[in-house]
Amino acid sequence: MKILKYILIVLVLFSCKKENELPSNNENPPDEIEDTVFNISGTIVFDNGEIADSSQVFLDGEFTTNTDENGEFTIYDLSPATYTMKIKNDFGFNRFIEIEKDITIDNADIEDTFLLPLPVELHPPASVFSTSIGLIWSSYSGSGFREYHIYVHYNSALTQETGTLLHIITDANDTTLTVNKGDFWWGGSTITPGDTYYFRVFVMNEYGVESGSNILEVTTKLWDNEDEFTSNYIINLESSFASQGNLTGITWDGNYYWMLFVESVGGYYDPNIVTIAKYDYTQGTILDEFIFDDSNLHPKGIAWDGTYIWVGYGDHLKSLDIDNGIFDKTYYLGEVAVDLAYNDGNLAILDTWNEINLLNPVNGTINATFTSPFVDIGYSGEAGIAYRDTEMWIINRFHYQICIVDDNGNHIGIADVDFLLNGGNFSRMPMCFVNDKLAIVLNSQVRLYTITSANPK
Repeated sequence: MKILKYILIVLVLFSCKKENELPSNNENPPDEIEDTVFNISGTIVFDNGEIADSSQVFLDGEFTTNTDENGEFTIYDLSPATYTMKIKNDFGFNRFIEIEKDITIDNADIEDTFLLPLPVELHPPASVFSTSIGLIWSSYSGSGFREYHIYVHYNSALTQETGTLLHIITDANDTTLTVNKGDFWWGGSTITPGDTYYFRVFVMNEYGVESGSNILEVTTKLWDNEDEFTSNYIINLESSFASQGNLTGITWDGNYYWMLFVESVGGYYDPNIVTIAKYDYTQGTILDEFIFDDSNLHPKGIAWDGTYIWVGYGDHLKSLDIDNGIFDKTYYLGEVAVDLAYNDGNLAILDTWNEINLLNPVNGTINATFTSPFVDIGYSGEAGIAYRDTEMWIINRFHYQICIVDDNGNHIGIADVDFLLNGGNFSRMPMCFVNDKLAIVLNSQVRLYTITSANPK
């Protein structure tokens, strides 16, 4: 009986508890309570009044929506909070606009108009030279201008993070910048001839709004006066043959080659064996030769002046009388000769300092001295010279073109060299003209090239 009474008491208490949990007449039951959410909507226009359709809208770093054809967008069902909204518009050709602002939702929808500044446009450069580029761009048309940031990079993946900041300009109407050699450095490199660079202008306004211009690709000139060249050529390999020994000089007497061979013997102070040979390449035979072993010098370069064979013996020249095989005249030079050539009364002497001296073989006077054009583009390593009419052809072991200069040292043309296009490994390349063709020595091989004009008609 006691157990029955106890069960009845528990049931009554449980019933009272459930009644107390029911809501009052002024309250809604839990399943009728709804969360309060709001919307953000807006219209995006450019600062020139045009609709900014297809703009991208991001919220807290996540892409959310695009604007429609009217430049409008809506983001639905947002809880009260502060959000970071970013709006971006791509113009193609890597031009873009990007703004970012914080928006706080309290207890109402938000509707706003967002003004995008048009990005500036980099125009074709005002000037391009071997070591300078003149940039020009359209002026910023928006309000609240703060700065232009001009960046450079070595490829087209150019952002503010990857590029190198060249300059900051605070005047919206100042839209030019000349970039010169030394204005920036990448591992010791700056603007150099014949290289390609990429530029971009970023605009910042007083609110931190950013817009990026198109990316401009510019290749510097290899030669500043290339538009004035009158002696441009294409050379093509016609034939080749191998010589014997260490070939350090070559010339042509109108019928046959004369070749300079040097064989090192013993130590530095021991005499070398120097051979000057007359060679018939059609028969592959030596017709005549002169051998000398009285000097430890290592001669480079020979030239035929119609009477003598001239030999570059270090810092002096010697003339060989081929009738009796005796050295006749000796002229001392300021520097060691690399190669020799002869034309119209002058011996052209290319030396180790990349200078060319025009020497009178009759009396040894220097008629002119000038520097190789390769020096102007940062190359050193001249390896051969050939002379015809009023043209001196100079080859450099590190560059893929032969430079052509006149008797006054003016750079008047070029010829591409096929075997140096991808870099070569030839410490010397003595040359000579063979009638209307060009002979170039590579180690012990002689290559004969045909020459075709490449000047525009």
